[in-house]
Amino acid sequence: MTAVSPCTGVCRLDDATGWCLGCARTGEEIAEWRTHSDDWRAAVWEALPTRFPALGIACRRLPWSTNDIHDFIGNSLSDKKGTWVIGVVGAVGEFAATRDACVDLSTNGSEIVANTAGGHLRFFVDDHVRALTFDPPETPLVRQRVVLAVKRQRGRVPVSDTIKDLGPDSAAVDVVDRGFHLYDLGLGRKESRFCVRCGPGMANDALCSEAGSGQSFADAIARLAPILIAESPARVVESTLGRIEVLSPIPLPGGMSPAGPHTHLLPNHIATGRSLPVGWDLPRAYLPGAIFYPAA
Repeated sequence: MTAVSPCTGVCRLDDATGWCLGCARTGEEIAEWRTHSDDWRAAVWEALPTRFPALGIACRRLPWSTNDIHDFIGNSLSDKKGTWVIGVVGAVGEFAATRDACVDLSTNGSEIVANTAGGHLRFFVDDHVRALTFDPPETPLVRQRVVLAVKRQRGRVPVSDTIKDLGPDSAAVDVVDRGFHLYDLGLGRKESRFCVRCGPGMANDALCSEAGSGQSFADAIARLAPILIAESPARVVESTLGRIEVLSPIPLPGGMSPAGPHTHLLPNHIATGRSLPVGWDLPRAYLPGAIFYPAA
């Protein structure tokens, strides 16, 4: 684990301290990282938190390899340790199992799939994925919020500024859902897209009509919201890391979201343009993939 580099993609030395403004290593430590022993690298990792305050570093990398990230995701899902979230501020899909629900977990190479009552999750974790946190170094691991960020070079989800029929959802986790059409609601965000998946019915007709297809989210949502709430089609929130599919009913205005998988689609919050909570600013080298929030 100590062979993992602390680099966060900033790679610029501070003139005053000589430490990197992204990872807090010295230029010498960066240059010699691959040639030293695990013990030497472990000592550097241990020293870094003492340097963060002088540099104002809030985002730090966790010393996890790709396999470590796989293990963390798998354990968090199988042991129901918290909630996974994909999306941007105001438009998110959340995956968590209730106390009494089981989680069906499977892995195949880089792919991790989880199913529980009310939703599905699929992540693709390869060497482009990094585990980051904005919590202070003294925060116990069981309490840390973990951001899985993906290198921009891996690509991003397609961006649409209007409601768009994406055709049959061939990537649906459950094979029986792959014939239903997926509609991008047109948030126009490079970090993620918020979609609904519809079979024949009012929601599908509305999204295909002039009141839906080709319209901006802001212009169409007031007309579409009552139909979507009444029919509660599946919501699919995707990032470059993967997707969360939510099958549970959409609550009525003023109602409570279910305890298991659910979504939030809040126009006023979306309008902030933020991809992550205030104070969580990722280095430009990354796009947000998903956030893990530990259970209370």
